[in-house]
Amino acid sequence: MKKIFITCLALASLVCAREEFFTSEVNSLYLSKNDTKAVGRLLPTNPFEVLKVEGDKALIKITGYVNPASASVLYYNDSQRIIVAAFSKNTKLDFKTYTKSKNGKWDKATIEVWADKKDFAKSDKEMFIKAKELYMNNCGICHSVHKESEFTANGWPATFRSMVNRTGIDKKDHWLVIQYLQKNAKDFKEAK
Repeated sequence: MKKIFITCLALASLVCAREEFFTSEVNSLYLSKNDTKAVGRLLPTNPFEVLKVEGDKALIKITGYVNPASASVLYYNDSQRIIVAAFSKNTKLDFKTYTKSKNGKWDKATIEVWADKKDFAKSDKEMFIKAKELYMNNCGICHSVHKESEFTANGWPATFRSMVNRTGIDKKDHWLVIQYLQKNAKDFKEAK
């Protein structure tokens, strides 16, 4: 009984604290905790809150920016294609908050969805260290390594994908490296 109480207390403190968490790999997203078919993906290095944990799923809150013309993708900031989470086009998303843009291109939105429960990290620092090592150790085999700031945030994904098959970077780490490159690009904008 004491273990159950301590576990419940730990989960309650996790929910009340509203800490930011991160995932180092692409994580499947679901509209309901009982869904078996994923409707979206959360990309690595992007912050989210864990609202509650039930079994092998976690209800998470994700904040990002939405292009009103295509509301199936949440972006990191209001003007660059740095994807936080992407959903299938036919998915009916229930935004918890939605604020129309005044100065930027896209609107700010918050969504609550279920994710596969994993060992979420409290910082993205180690993820960026790993991504940088993967990039530096693999992307200079055929040519000298491009500086992270050589390309734009919107340009890095295509540049990386055009050459990644010639490297030893595991497929599960592709998005981790892309997010690292985009968030170190010459025109990267922090989210507001």
